[in-house]
Amino acid sequence: MLRSKKRELAVSGDINVIPFIDMLSVIIIFLIMVASFMNLGIVESSMPRAGGAEAQTAEQAQQQQQQEERLDLTIAITEKGFYIGGAGAILQERAGEPTIPKKTNGEYDFQALNDKLWEIKQQYPNEWTVILLPEDKIEYETIIKTMDAARERWIEENGKRIKKYLFPNVAIAAGIF
Repeated sequence: MLRSKKRELAVSGDINVIPFIDMLSVIIIFLIMVASFMNLGIVESSMPRAGGAEAQTAEQAQQQQQQEERLDLTIAITEKGFYIGGAGAILQERAGEPTIPKKTNGEYDFQALNDKLWEIKQQYPNEWTVILLPEDKIEYETIIKTMDAARERWIEENGKRIKKYLFPNVAIAAGIF
């Protein structure tokens, strides 16, 4: 009986990494080119503060006094317009309608929002915080313009244009409206 011997091929332990290095160099060059075309923007907003039991105990008396006269100003941005609320109530002209409805051409009325916030600021001069509640489908640009309208107002005093701060501490909350 003849046994046929199977030939075993020699396995080389070397792996060709040159194609892998070529691919990585192309990807790195591509990422560097893309990064140079990206425009990054920074939007200032505040996150809720976290504190331990000591921080809460030290500030309880001050917080109770502030809660009595606290506004809790909230602006809900919806497809119908702006709903402005504070201290558990929504400012409305007519029931079910937004405080500041959209213009007839379908655009948001940021000037009317700024005017209404100016009126509110006159009643609550020590309030500095506003919470934005945008709906899911609201465009980013609309949120930014709303933040701008809520932060400051330019007024004329003694023939000069002066910037007055309305509610510069803007917080964006999840759309729970």
